Amino acid sequence: MNAITTDTLMEPKATVLPLIQDGTWPLAAEGYAKALAVPVPDRRTEQWKYTRVAHLFRDPYTRPQGGVRVELPRRLPFPATRVVFVNGFLRTDLSDDLKAHKGIVIDSITNHLGHGPLKAHYGQAAVLDDRLFTAMNTAAPTDGLIILATKAAKAAHPVHILRITTADEGGRPVLVQPRDLFMMQGGAALEVIDEHITIGHTSASLVNGVRESFVGEGAELVLHLLQNEDDGPADISLDAVRVAAKGHFSVDTTTLHGPLVRNDLRVELDGPGAHAELNGVYLLNGKAHCDNHTYIGHNVPDCTSDELYKGVVADHATGVFNGKVFVKPDAQRTLAYQRNANVLQDDNARVYSKPELEIYADDVRCSHGCTVGRMDEAAVFYLRSRGVSEAEAWRMMSHAFIAEVMERITNTQWREHLTRMVDARLEQIK
Repeated sequence: MNAITTDTLMEPKATVLPLIQDGTWPLAAEGYAKALAVPVPDRRTEQWKYTRVAHLFRDPYTRPQGGVRVELPRRLPFPATRVVFVNGFLRTDLSDDLKAHKGIVIDSITNHLGHGPLKAHYGQAAVLDDRLFTAMNTAAPTDGLIILATKAAKAAHPVHILRITTADEGGRPVLVQPRDLFMMQGGAALEVIDEHITIGHTSASLVNGVRESFVGEGAELVLHLLQNEDDGPADISLDAVRVAAKGHFSVDTTTLHGPLVRNDLRVELDGPGAHAELNGVYLLNGKAHCDNHTYIGHNVPDCTSDELYKGVVADHATGVFNGKVFVKPDAQRTLAYQRNANVLQDDNARVYSKPELEIYADDVRCSHGCTVGRMDEAAVFYLRSRGVSEAEAWRMMSHAFIAEVMERITNTQWREHLTRMVDARLEQIK
């Protein structure tokens, strides 16, 4: 057997190496070295067993252009501070006043690379391990958003991050690497809507994002992630979150479109009374592929977590869910619940679900489970017997199936807006 050399590992990544050589960012040299050393994941890589990414490294990318002209979509139907990114670059000319929230700093991360808070937190949650995409992002981020909510600061309304991906002026695919850093000091509260959309044909592009979030003692961070990239790029992301004592972190991830979506979510509960709630919905048809990989680390006693993901998968689409709850030996009185449920609409649709519990404490209450199956035929038949068409019966049942996740969204305005988008998407699937 031939030995695997560094040159062997570099060859599949030749398309991205020229674009991740940037020494201006913290940890850039370390990230580049790690990107050289870590191979491209394949079917033998357990964490990427069902999500093939080798094709992302076959053709070259170009550096993104943030100054391209774009038409912004209609605003959300409720108050929100809009922050616009185009191909990974913050566009202040398209964004609202970023100083509107008292006690909360919202800015391009590039303006704060030498500042103390960034130096103290950058790279502390999204560590350089064997995840190639983290290394690539760390080596050369495109731009990103820094949010610092000072002690007890509370935003008057949500921050709406609108991320637009488009091809460059020559129509060539781009490599976009957003890097965000959210820091919530004690008692602060913030709600963020992170929406991904595309303009034009960008299916050959790659968006590789990393966000680090630090939720201080008694602070609260609520994230709403919306992936709505029809004919869009491969979208690979990592959200790494650390939650201090009595802190609260919640996220709902809704995937409506995307040919290849990979959401890695890693939450560390570091202080007593910390809580995490993870919710997700994915609606897939055609040849779409969505992979949700989550990890919740119960590192200390008296922490709680609750996780619910549901998917509707049709045509030749594929859904993947891998959720792990890890309870350390000293993490007594842990409460952790995890569930994944899926509806397969067609014979060729596929779902791979793997909920995991790894527990080293004895005073805990933990449960997990998953279901994969067809829609309840008896219920569909009942609706049809009452004069409802087959397609409408399926949509009604799908809506009811997804509603359990949607009801967990406490912001009623966002929930109603998102529900309308989900219902419209269900009409496209059936």
